[in-house]
Amino acid sequence: MLTSLDSLNAGIFSQHLHTQFRLLREGAEPIPLELIEVKESDPSPKIELFTLHFRGPAAPRMAQHIHRLEHDKLGMLEIFLTAIGADAQ
Repeated sequence: MLTSLDSLNAGIFSQHLHTQFRLLREGAEPIPLELIEVKESDPSPKIELFTLHFRGPAAPRMAQHIHRLEHDKLGMLEIFLTAIGADAQ
């Protein structure tokens, strides 16, 4: 069962910094991703804006679209992901 994104916010994700998420792929092994940053944007009166930064392997390169992630505490969720670059790690 999918966890509704409406029930999640920056504070909840911040509690799970440096934990592992698994990017699920049909017919392939999951890709491990570490949540390394939760960045809150300017507050809006109608919606909370924040960005999640994950670190994962350099390959395979993920396509930009909605991906299914699994987390031990947060469950299964679908979230839009895009690769933003590589770092030394």
